[in-house]
Amino acid sequence: MLHLQQYVVILCAALSSMMTVPATAQSTLSLTSASGHPGDEVEVSVMLGNAQSATAMQVTIPHTPYVSYVDGSAVLNRQRVSDTHSITVSDNDNLLSLYVYDMSLNTFKEGTDAFITLRLKLDKEPGTYEFKPEVVLSDISGNPLSVSVIGGKVTILSPKIALNVTEVNYGSVPIRSSHQKTLTVSNIGNEILTVTDVQSTSTLFKVSPTTTSIEAGQQQTLTIEYNPQESGTDVADITLISNAVNGNQNIHVTATPFSVNTLTVADAAGQAGEQITVSVSMQNMEAIVAVQCCFTLPDALQYVEGSATLSERVSGGSHQLSATEKDGKLAFYIHSSSNKALSSNTGDLFTFKLLLNGGGSYTLQPEEVILSNASGIDMTSDVKGGNIRIAAPKLECSTTLDFGRIPVEEVIKKRYMVRNGGESPLTIQRIDFSDEKFSLTDSNLPTIAAGHAVEIEVCYRLSGPGTFTGVMQLYCNDPQNPMQAVEIKGDTYYTNEITLNGQTVSNNANQYALTISLENTLPIVAMQFDIHWITGMAPVKEMASMSARASGHQVDITKLSDDTYRVYLYSLNNAPINPGKGPVATIIYNKVNGMVDYNHTVISANQVILSTKDGENCASSSTAELNIGGLSGLMGDANNDGQVNVTDITCIVNYLLEIDSTGFVMSQADMNQDQRITITDAVELIYAILHQ
Repeated sequence: MLHLQQYVVILCAALSSMMTVPATAQSTLSLTSASGHPGDEVEVSVMLGNAQSATAMQVTIPHTPYVSYVDGSAVLNRQRVSDTHSITVSDNDNLLSLYVYDMSLNTFKEGTDAFITLRLKLDKEPGTYEFKPEVVLSDISGNPLSVSVIGGKVTILSPKIALNVTEVNYGSVPIRSSHQKTLTVSNIGNEILTVTDVQSTSTLFKVSPTTTSIEAGQQQTLTIEYNPQESGTDVADITLISNAVNGNQNIHVTATPFSVNTLTVADAAGQAGEQITVSVSMQNMEAIVAVQCCFTLPDALQYVEGSATLSERVSGGSHQLSATEKDGKLAFYIHSSSNKALSSNTGDLFTFKLLLNGGGSYTLQPEEVILSNASGIDMTSDVKGGNIRIAAPKLECSTTLDFGRIPVEEVIKKRYMVRNGGESPLTIQRIDFSDEKFSLTDSNLPTIAAGHAVEIEVCYRLSGPGTFTGVMQLYCNDPQNPMQAVEIKGDTYYTNEITLNGQTVSNNANQYALTISLENTLPIVAMQFDIHWITGMAPVKEMASMSARASGHQVDITKLSDDTYRVYLYSLNNAPINPGKGPVATIIYNKVNGMVDYNHTVISANQVILSTKDGENCASSSTAELNIGGLSGLMGDANNDGQVNVTDITCIVNYLLEIDSTGFVMSQADMNQDQRITITDAVELIYAILHQ
């Protein structure tokens, strides 16, 4: 059997050659909108205008599954069609199809009222749903007619409830206290949601508020309050009764209440070497008749034998306390031969004493805890450890005391810094030396406050030049380091060195007189050194002169570069310059360039050789310098800028690396005063800057 749509198309095509219909204006089809509540049947009209040349029509309307066609409700407006027109309707897979046709091929009649009316049944999903029909309009020749389409809307009106959770679990909570959870209720419908009641299957769980109104698209927070009285497991079902389209809602609630029976160790603190008292307390909701706990003590904590004492809470004579130490654990037991419960429900159980043997913080955590009721059941709910803080001194010092390289004197001295990095006073109890040549300037030994430092002065009585070593032992009350061994070392030498002095020649600003002085312990027969100064100042060999100390000696000067000259002082018969101190020669410099300004410049000498009659170089220092214009006088001011800072460290390092060290002043860079510049001077300068 042919489908009705196929029949209409074939019939129209067969008659297309028999009839001619003049063209008409475009037709318009529209749907009316409707609204209602779930379960309502609402009427929708199909409006058709300017369609008097049409004889047949097919309308297909996709729609939401929450709306369905009411069978047999579609009706043609007989004012708009012939008596022989028929309508057929199908609604399958959310597609509503309407067919209007006439076997006699009569055309539709013009009009403005409804063409078709039908009813739709509304389901339970609130919302507004659009209907967008597709239309085929045919004339008597089977030709399609142009038609514009306007859709409609159907609105299902209803509140709808939604919960953020359907299960609430309080977990483990203590009894005899109040606990709250929240529940969010949302209205995802389009009318006011009214909650008329909230019911619970258990009086332990109470919800507030129990009534409320929530606007469409809004939400409300409800509080579920839980007040357990006994340990165990509590469950309940909470029902929200409302006018929501999706009905009443249930929330399943569970909780595991427990009784609070907590053993707690109190914090304690003291000084190293002292005894402190540690308190152990219990908060209990159940009747407790016996207590057991033990501790693993670190080496810094030592139990004082016999110090465990019951508190007033359990001192009535019905309970006994015992303490044992075994396998590195300290155990305590409280029991009653009559199984009598401990009095009250909170407070100290017992105390014990610890001897503090170290420094730092330690956690005293109870282990193997049992809080027993009369039935022998462990009722422990929680265990809390305590913190033991030991305030102790801490010795901080260098393991080396380096005197450096120093000239021979009867007694030499060196300061040595001792710092207390701990939290209590550090007492230096004794200082011993490995050699009787070492001693202290002050025999009164210091006590150093926490965070402070002092310097002690160590003396060494010399017996001659050369390297010396020894050991200093510091004894103190630092529990972690009661004795610190310090290596002592140094190197002494006979002073054989030159110094530079100078001045402008009287009445001649173009000349400068440089005086070379010698301090020597050994007889010197010859000298050699290189002098560096600014370009534009040159020595005049013929104007050099010797002092009375160097009579019989002569001077020779060789140019090495524009700013460097090598100086020789010698005697043809090896006549000695006897031990002593004073000038040996004066060299006159002339200005080669009259524009040169030598103020605030440095004259330096290096490669110094001081020869004995045996040809041995006995120079104790290979350098000397003269700062024209004055020095800052600040120890550590290596670049002589009047400040001691990181630029001076850079200046020393540059000097050691033999790169640009402009303005370098050795006497101010020689931090350890050993008459030489080494990396030790840079290290000491860094320390001085950090602690200045």
